[in-house]
Amino acid sequence: MEISGLPVELWRLILSYLRLPDLGRCSLVCRAWYELILSLDNTRWRQLCLGCIECRHPNWPNQPDVEPQSWREAFKQHYVASKTWTKNAQDFESSNCFYLFRRKKDRHVLRVGQGCEFDTLRAALASAGVYDRIVLLPGVYEEQSEIILKVPVEIVGQGKLGDVALLVSIDQHCPTTRLCNVVFMPAWFTPVVYKIIMLKNDIHHCKASGIFLRLAAGGLIADNNIHSNCEAGVDIRKGANPLILCNKIHSGLRSGIVVLGNGKGIIRSNQIYGNKEAGIYILYNGNPVVSGNHIFQGLAAGIAVNENGRGQIIENVIRENQWGGADIRRGGDPVLRSNLICCGYSDGVVVGERGKGLIEGNTIYGNKGCGVWIMSSSLPHVTNNRIGHNSIYGVAVFCRKDDANDYLANQGGNENFNDEGEAASWENDLDSEDEHFTSRRPISVALVESNSINHNGAAGLYVKSSEALNIIANAIHANHDSGVAVLQSSQLTRIANNSISCNSLGGVLIESEARVELRGNGIYDNSSHGITSKGDGVIVENDIVGNRGCGLQLLQTADMKVTKNRIQSFWDYGIVMLDQTKGLVQENLIFQGRSKKTILQQVSNAEDCIVQNNKLLIFKSKSDVAWTLENPPARPHIEGSTRGTSTATNSQKVTTMSTRIAARMDGGCRNNGSIFCTIL
Repeated sequence: MEISGLPVELWRLILSYLRLPDLGRCSLVCRAWYELILSLDNTRWRQLCLGCIECRHPNWPNQPDVEPQSWREAFKQHYVASKTWTKNAQDFESSNCFYLFRRKKDRHVLRVGQGCEFDTLRAALASAGVYDRIVLLPGVYEEQSEIILKVPVEIVGQGKLGDVALLVSIDQHCPTTRLCNVVFMPAWFTPVVYKIIMLKNDIHHCKASGIFLRLAAGGLIADNNIHSNCEAGVDIRKGANPLILCNKIHSGLRSGIVVLGNGKGIIRSNQIYGNKEAGIYILYNGNPVVSGNHIFQGLAAGIAVNENGRGQIIENVIRENQWGGADIRRGGDPVLRSNLICCGYSDGVVVGERGKGLIEGNTIYGNKGCGVWIMSSSLPHVTNNRIGHNSIYGVAVFCRKDDANDYLANQGGNENFNDEGEAASWENDLDSEDEHFTSRRPISVALVESNSINHNGAAGLYVKSSEALNIIANAIHANHDSGVAVLQSSQLTRIANNSISCNSLGGVLIESEARVELRGNGIYDNSSHGITSKGDGVIVENDIVGNRGCGLQLLQTADMKVTKNRIQSFWDYGIVMLDQTKGLVQENLIFQGRSKKTILQQVSNAEDCIVQNNKLLIFKSKSDVAWTLENPPARPHIEGSTRGTSTATNSQKVTTMSTRIAARMDGGCRNNGSIFCTIL
């Protein structure tokens, strides 16, 4: 019958008498009938939703006076959930173990309470079959030992929320359980309330955290959609140790996952994105294993490790976050290994005040700030990373007093973590897990070693520090400013065994407030001077060859000891000493370039500027035998194999690793086997 045959209001009146199956059949007639059925949202669908004795108001208990966006959708969600517990489910043919969990159509209702067939929950569970319902009458039910759920059951409290209280510890061994209208309280013999498997749930718009784990809670949380919660999507604290696997955790008003108060856990293969604060926030001795996750498009840091947080952060893709891809400060001491940290709107890795940690084998690429940003009061070990194509410095080290307020903000957020003294009690358990340090080399000075730092928008390595710093065995190449720029270093900056080449300005720049030791470096083919120094220190046993400017330029009040270097410039002087330069220049081998300029220009007339015992080799004609760097061969020299493979090999390894984990991210959870088989 055509809808146009009657007024719409009359149709709605007629349809208001139909039962649910008839409404469904009418909606299948044609598009016009379907839209007519949808238009009954505030009338018939509302009646069906509120008239169901098992269905509470969709916004109960927080906002029972607020209408849902759609009564039909709310009723549909409840109906589907109820059907799951009352009808046969589909067989999962692809999962060999799921035949154990097939549900039966006919189930029993077991009642517990005074005057009922069972006096205790334990007795009812002993008689319950698969998918039976247990109804608890109002009262308090206390058990003296742990209850084990061996088969799927439904436990429902009768009356209002709060009328039924369970003082129990439940250990779930079955794949699924439904708990409704009960209040849990810890039993006297254990703080553990529940050990829960959570699969394929939609957890959203919670007033606090989506999932809250504490008091040594464990379990599996897998393949859930956790979003739009007012606090963290998942909150792990007080010794909780869950497996968080293959979830989507997004659009939260705070962090995606928070681990604190000695919380642990394995956080693997999740998609964490679009959260207002850090994607993963680790603090107060939290120590999770975070691997294989895709953390992207967050409004703060990708991963923040603060307040003595730790953790193993391995093989994650961290991209397009507003703040640092990884942010470590205030005693944070994680292992950050083999991650792809790219395309962020700020720095790749930030190590703030008192930050520590091992930063190893990562690809840090294409960030709009620095590749690695370090505060001089921190103590990180940055090794074997590929740091390239970032918009500012490859690696930058700053003093605390510098005007860098944007970097000093708490990128994790301001969540209230001081619940029941957790924030105040972390000191009692520092270093309780010795294995955290077993694979780490102890360091007493911040160390940047064996990294490939290339094609960054400013200097490859920029230092403005008040603390000692070691820069060892890095390849610093093709950056868009100097290779290394040391603007301030009140304590010694040691630059040793690095290859510094093909940078757009000089190889090494040392300003007047810097103390530097340059030893065993190869400084080649830079577009300006090899080394320019206005500061103090020593330049020993370096090869400074083929740079477009002078090999070595000493300016202003520089006070340097320059010994046993091999220096050559094609187009300018080998060594230039100007202004009030002081120091000692001796036992160097200086080659003349093709420009026929003087090999050594000494303009400084300071009494304590001493030049002696240098060997000068003059270029005579094209027929001369070309000189070579031999005995020893061209620097740098990486001694033995203690550093593992070469920097180039490490870079290739990191690239291969990044490709592999990116593919792993795209894979996610497959449907060719159950989640239980995946874990096994």
